[in-house]
Amino acid sequence: MDSYPQEFIYHHVPLMFVMGLSTIKDLTEQVTLTSPTSPVSPKSVHSRQSSFSSSTSVLTKQQLSKTLLTLLTAKSQNGIWESGKITNQIFHVMTVDKSHQFPPRKPMVRPQQIPPISIPHSSLSPLNPNSPVYPDGLIPPAWVHKHREILPSVFVGFYDLWHKSLDIKLDIKLDVKLDNLLNEKDDPSLVLQEPLGTSEPIEKEKDLNLAMEINEKRKSLYERGIKFAVVILLRPQHLEEQITDDRLAHIRKTSGLEGKNCFFVLSPHADLPDFASNLQKALYEHGLNYYREHGKRVRRKRSRLHSPGVNYIRPSIDHSENVPLSVQGWLARYDYKLATFAEFRQEIDSAINHYESCYNLLIELFVPKSPITPGLQTRSKRWIETRVLADCINLKICKLNLYIDSPSAAMMQLNKHFNTFNKLCNTEGVGESTFEYWAWLSRQYRAFGETLEVATRSGYNIPDPLTITHSTSSDYRSSSSFSNTGVNPSLVLQHPGFYYHLAAKYNSIRGDKFLELEKNLKNFDSEEVFDYPPSAIIEAERHVDHSTLTIELLTKSYEQFKKQKTGRMTFYLASEIAGTYFMARKYDMALKFFERIAKTYRKENWHTILESILRWSLKCAKESAIHNNIMEYYVELLCDRFQMSEEMRVNLQNEFINMMNNNEITSSLHVVIDMNDINSFLNCYVHYKEPETFVGTSTDFQVTFSSPPTTPPFPLKFSFLRFSFNDEYFNHYLTDNEQEILSAHDKLQLIDCKDCKREEREGEGYVWVKDVDLTISKNSTKVFEGSIIPQESGELQLQIVTLGIITANWKIELRFDVNSQREENLKRKWLTLTNNEEQDQQVSKLKFISLKGRREITSINVTQKQAKLDIKVKHQAPALLDEYYPIELTIVNLESDDIKAMFHAEFTSEMHDSEDRIVLDPSHNGTNHLKNINFGIIPANGSLVKTIFVIGKKNTNIRDLNFRIWYAFVSSIPQSLPPSQDWIEKRMEIRLSFITPFSIKFNISPQGERFVQTKKLQKLHHEKVEKYLLEAKISNICPWDINVSTIDLVLFDQANAQTKMEIIASSTDTINESLEQVWKPGHIYNFICLLKLVIMDDKLLDQDIDIGLLDIQWKRNYQSENIVIPFSETTMMVPQIQHPKSDISATIVIPSNPIVGKLLTFIYKIMNGSSSAIKINVTVEVNEAFVFSGYKQTHFYVQPFSTYYFKVNCFPLTSGKVRLPKVKITRIKETDGTEQEIKVTAPGYKESYDDDWYMIFIRPRKELLNELFSI
Repeated sequence: MDSYPQEFIYHHVPLMFVMGLSTIKDLTEQVTLTSPTSPVSPKSVHSRQSSFSSSTSVLTKQQLSKTLLTLLTAKSQNGIWESGKITNQIFHVMTVDKSHQFPPRKPMVRPQQIPPISIPHSSLSPLNPNSPVYPDGLIPPAWVHKHREILPSVFVGFYDLWHKSLDIKLDIKLDVKLDNLLNEKDDPSLVLQEPLGTSEPIEKEKDLNLAMEINEKRKSLYERGIKFAVVILLRPQHLEEQITDDRLAHIRKTSGLEGKNCFFVLSPHADLPDFASNLQKALYEHGLNYYREHGKRVRRKRSRLHSPGVNYIRPSIDHSENVPLSVQGWLARYDYKLATFAEFRQEIDSAINHYESCYNLLIELFVPKSPITPGLQTRSKRWIETRVLADCINLKICKLNLYIDSPSAAMMQLNKHFNTFNKLCNTEGVGESTFEYWAWLSRQYRAFGETLEVATRSGYNIPDPLTITHSTSSDYRSSSSFSNTGVNPSLVLQHPGFYYHLAAKYNSIRGDKFLELEKNLKNFDSEEVFDYPPSAIIEAERHVDHSTLTIELLTKSYEQFKKQKTGRMTFYLASEIAGTYFMARKYDMALKFFERIAKTYRKENWHTILESILRWSLKCAKESAIHNNIMEYYVELLCDRFQMSEEMRVNLQNEFINMMNNNEITSSLHVVIDMNDINSFLNCYVHYKEPETFVGTSTDFQVTFSSPPTTPPFPLKFSFLRFSFNDEYFNHYLTDNEQEILSAHDKLQLIDCKDCKREEREGEGYVWVKDVDLTISKNSTKVFEGSIIPQESGELQLQIVTLGIITANWKIELRFDVNSQREENLKRKWLTLTNNEEQDQQVSKLKFISLKGRREITSINVTQKQAKLDIKVKHQAPALLDEYYPIELTIVNLESDDIKAMFHAEFTSEMHDSEDRIVLDPSHNGTNHLKNINFGIIPANGSLVKTIFVIGKKNTNIRDLNFRIWYAFVSSIPQSLPPSQDWIEKRMEIRLSFITPFSIKFNISPQGERFVQTKKLQKLHHEKVEKYLLEAKISNICPWDINVSTIDLVLFDQANAQTKMEIIASSTDTINESLEQVWKPGHIYNFICLLKLVIMDDKLLDQDIDIGLLDIQWKRNYQSENIVIPFSETTMMVPQIQHPKSDISATIVIPSNPIVGKLLTFIYKIMNGSSSAIKINVTVEVNEAFVFSGYKQTHFYVQPFSTYYFKVNCFPLTSGKVRLPKVKITRIKETDGTEQEIKVTAPGYKESYDDDWYMIFIRPRKELLNELFSI
């Protein structure tokens, strides 16, 4: 469509001009007033700051203008389809500034001023000598452009209503005047007053200027019949004033805009989208009236013309003068204008009628010259202009019919246009025999396809052909139904791809016709007379790239058909594109398209089409010298699925062989052809005789090649055959034995490859080799049988079979991937040599025998031979932590030969500890596994007994212990160690439960402390000596007897040199020899130890002190003569000695054997471990069980590094278990006087809490006891 004027193609909608929004300037500017006598004071500027802040900012004004413009132009239509039948109250909006000037207007002439007075004409009229269509032109694109872009139907002006706070210059002038008044000191009686008359005169002046400006614009537009509307933009300041409505009314009246829909006010709080929409709706009818008036004016002019009839004779005109426009031309011109204005009004039916009338009149202009019709000279300027206009009107009629859902009428018009111009062009010598006609036809189909594509993108739905019926009526826009209906294929609207394809087809013919013309021009004889196009047209055509244009159109068609999901057509178009590239000698691009479509035709078995594509591809590959593709196409074309004669096959194979023997190729070429991706002339099958086998067992396989009856036409000899396994050790490389070709009767051959030798070949490595016959003939089957011995378990797979041809410059490999998806229903069969008795003679024949199952087997599952070995395990569960837990293994050899066994043990579960160990000899540390332990020779049907020890540490989780025994026969012991496929493996797994042998409870109680002064280096040092009693209660909680050797406390080395710990006494000191006790289950043993702790630095008094480990040497009391279990060691961490975190502590010394009525003295020992004196407050709370003697509340000081003894004297009143009088000891801080309670501890007594003070037992008096006993 780009070849046609856009003005003739675009859809027309009313034009609206918007003024006052597109040229927004800053409302405030930096104004500097320099006056030496009266400068602007900062005070005055500050006084006006509030008024500036209340006014609308520059950003807000700009944003308002931008938003309004965006809303008004959001639906502005300026395209081919975008409006369509859904157009409703939509304008094409353009912005202009206030200085915009319209073009000069043609003067109005009254009817009485008809000649002899000269009539002024429009600059675009055929009657104006300066017009581009003078004297016989029709409609120039500039006329349509004038009404689309220059002359609006509605003009909207946006104006700001003046306010004093918006005028910065006025504010600054007032500030200057105010400062001048304040600075006048000569007249102190001067009093500041408001400006005379306030600001009302200024507002009136501004409003009057605005009204006059609006009125002038209104008058100028009224003369042109253009509707003028005004929008007044208000600011928030206007809403605060009561006179705003009066000002608006005065402006409207003064400017003469009292009519309907002429004056609009936009409030600052208005909804802008609604305002923009309502503004266009209000002015839309006025826009239609504008074009309606234009239509009436044109209709009046047309009515003054008389229609050319039979009796009309054109006046004779001197040919030396310019021929004026005929009556048909004027009628066509007026009809086009009426159609255009109807389209502006969105009266689609009326526009179609006028366009059709104009189109019919244009056709008459092409009729050969007659007294009625002027005729147009072929290929002349006016002839070309008229045809372009007819083409554009044809597109208009088709498009508008689609708007009103009448696709059949659109197709009827399109067909009418083609048929009409086909006859006219053939009559005038520019018909089907010229490239011009086909160029025009291609351009027409392309323009229609582009129009339809734009329509579908905009939402137009092409009717389903199955739902279309055509009536016999000639009016295809009629919705009435008739009984005589059917489907006319020429009136069925297709999708755009159909028309793009036709355009490409005709463009290709255009190129052929032009090449034919060029050929004729070269052979041109001056004596012959030919009607050739002008040289300018021929020269322009030479610059047209016909193939590129055709490919562009085919690509557009391809994309459209692809959207419609018509796969067959898209492939056809792709082949057309490839063919066009080929004709344009762009062979590489052609080959890409051929390869793309060949995949689908190959997959879907369209062999006839595929053969043609392959032959075209072969030509492209030869031209491009792409040798890989050349060989691939030759090999595929040998396939019997392509129906061709024997002679063609022979020629094809000869070409293939000649290409391989071509000496012109200097470099070595390696071509690999994947036979699974093409149609192969050979079938390759692979079978293993059995689907499973064992390691070390010979396994047979067969590879079968079969050829069809027709190909290859003569025997084809290959150079090598390669079998590629997933294990490279078994790769075979068979070479041709260079023997003569066998007779045609040997159609079935079995080639034994079991005796291959392993050798190194260049480029192949170590492979199994043999020389065999590798000749392939038609209608023959060749079977290669081999044998392999798997060396390890797993899946052994024959992956690729490759046939190769090697020449001086070529190495061609035909690769069969036998693991890809193959024929599922293929019966398994095995070729074997059988001996049959015929006529009393043994005759050997090849025969296929059936195997079990279907589908070829290309892989076998290799497993180890089942182990004939038995493992028996004996142990006493559960196992104890830290012990040497014996497990007795009995290995029984069930083989008939002697074997050598290797042992491996490891923990397999994730729950075992990293310190767990497995050992054979307790004297060795061991690790968490045993690996490759040689158990020696086990005789046939004999057994071997071994004991291993498992030591579990730390946690009692269940352990999974895995045993693996590899063995091999003594007669063939492998050189490699297991794990190896040469060894037979036997596995066994057991689960071990572990429990804790001991339960140990610790109790640490203080036994006294004191401060000691020592003299070191002539200085006195204070040392604190503490004694603790450590008691460990050890219980045997396992179900077995335990033999305990020793129990000892191992002290840690003190981390700090200022502390020292030693054992004063221990309960085991009295035993001179080893403990050597047997503890029954549930046995309890108390280990007691007295410790001495010396602290030589007072900074360590509040730190916890590590003690050491409690070490127990023990073993299970296991009764066995063959197993010797060593003692195990179990260690337990002793809790730390915890010191109070405070620098002062208090303990109570409770007397023993208290008696009722006798004095009982409690001594409270308060120790100060700090370097400063501490004030102590003591409060005694007496209960009913005692009588207290002394002060209930007192206080004293405890000196640094000293101990204060406080005594409480009491008399017990009752016997039995009673609570001691509670003594509350608090520390008084000198800094702030706050109190801090000091916790009191009692050595040997349970720790007390606030509500539970220490309890003691009071004995009754002796006399009372005697009385009780006497009673």
